[in-house]
Amino acid sequence: MYIVELFFKLKEDIKAGKFKKKPQLKTDDIEKCSHLFVPIDSTGRILACSKCGQIYKLKKGEVNPFS
Repeated sequence: MYIVELFFKLKEDIKAGKFKKKPQLKTDDIEKCSHLFVPIDSTGRILACSKCGQIYKLKKGEVNPFS
């Protein structure tokens, strides 16, 4: 019975619009961001801004500030 109640509650939440996507940042907002890059993989070669989500991949020979 509990599973059926959860299903109906989820259906009501979807109709009410509780699961809408967040709007993505425009390119103007990304350009104005004061980036704070943090590593997102175990190698530290891929960095992402913690504020706007911009991805930056370190090129070969480029110094990684986190290593």
